[in-house]
Parts: sequence; structure tokens; C-alpha cells
Amino acid sequence: MRASKRRYQVKKKKSILKNKFFWTMVLIMLFLGFSLWLTIFSPIFQIKMVLVSGNEKISISEIEQLVYPKTEKKMLFFNTKSIFLADTKSIKDEIIKNYPIIDDSDLRIKKLLPNSLSVEMAERKKVALWSTAETYFLVDKKGIAFAEANREPEENLSIISKQPKGEISLKNNVIDEETLSRILMIKETIREKAKIEAKEFTLFESEARLNVKTTEGWEAYFYLEGDLNWQLIELELVLEKQLPQEKRQDLEYIDLR
Repeated sequence: MRASKRRYQVKKKKSILKNKFFWTMVLIMLFLGFSLWLTIFSPIFQIKMVLVSGNEKISISEIEQLVYPKTEKKMLFFNTKSIFLADTKSIKDEIIKNYPIIDDSDLRIKKLLPNSLSVEMAERKKVALWSTAETYFLVDKKGIAFAEANREPEENLSIISKQPKGEISLKNNVIDEETLSRILMIKETIREKAKIEAKEFTLFESEARLNVKTTEGWEAYFYLEGDLNWQLIELELVLEKQLPQEKRQDLEYIDLR
């Protein structure tokens, strides 16, 4: 009996260059590579301008010198200032750290495609001079100390604290906003109703007491936790009915508490 012979056919291996999946992957990799280059290294999206608005005392060049270094990153051994990689939170924190005069809540950093950053800010406005232990600070409407200062002879609102709260540093809330608002209201009312300027306020926080020194030399004592409107009415009546200007030469104080 003759054994049958098996026949084997060798199948030719198909070239990878003719494989559709291979070329699809190549195209995807090329697309991703180009996209990476375009967004990170392309000159089109490199930050070239920092637009600053709302500044008054701080110069534009100061902000630019602080912001530009924060936009530079190292990717794949190369430096880039891609707008897509710019960390706006980090830039904002750096500006706030270096410039206490800038109000945190009014600082906004925006990316403007293709290659600009916008820095919108508002600087704190001085409403009072805060003093404790011969140290002076400019204070904004929120009661936040934002700059050290020398005592100004013509300062129109100086608040002296007789109960220091330890060491004061910039951006500290040295006086609560409500108390400061009450002091400003007292100053304005005395000016409008009594036609007298109040220039110095001494705060005894433990007693909720406020001594107001006028340009005439005498003082008025207020109780901050009481009805300030009524105390101001009392002051107006006393000055109008009992102590007109010609009788105030020897006046030392009026206690409204």
C-alpha cells in the first residue's frame, strides 16, 4: 500500500506597509505629534503680551517683569511659553504675594488667544491711617492694612488702637469692616450736622468705646455697641442748644455713652 503524500503551501507574509491599521496608527501619531507641537512649541501660541488694566500706583512694567518668568515651562528638554500651559492661579498668587495693595477679590488673570495674558486689577484705596505702638498702616474700606506709612500731619482720618492685637503685617484685617464703617459714618455725620471736622479716632475695643478728637481740640466719647444715631443726635443738640462755638474754648470732652 503506497503512503499518500501531504502537500504544504507556504503563505506569503503580507508587508506591513500594506496594512491599513498600520497607516491609520501612523496618521494618528503624526496628528498627535503635530497637535502637541502646535499647542506647546508653535510660535503662534507663545505668550508675547501681558495686558494690564486697573493699575494706578503699580507700573505696567512691574507686573510684566513678575508675570513673564511665571509663564515659562520646560517640556521635553525645551523651554516654552505656551498660553495653554500658563498657570493663571500661580500667577495670581505671585502678584498678590508681592503687591498687598492689590485687592485679591478684584484680581483676574485671563488667557487671550493666541498669545496674550490679561491682568485686570483694582488697587486698594486708603480710607484711614491705622496706628498702634507708633507703627502706621494704610487701611482700605474692608479694614485691611495694605501698606506701611509715616504719620501724615494732614491725615484726615487717623484711627489709634489702644488694644493691640499682636504684631501687624500687611494684608491683615486690623479692624473689622463694620466698626470701620461706623467710624466713617460718625465722621461724616459730625461734618454734615455739626459742621466740625473729626480727625482722630481712638479705639478702646475692650470697652467698645471710641474717642473722637475734633479740630476744635475737644473730644466726644461714643459707645460703639449702642445706638450711634441717637448719640449723634445728642451731640448735635448739645452743640446747638448748650454749647455754641463761642462757649467751647474750655471744652475738654462730651460723653455720649
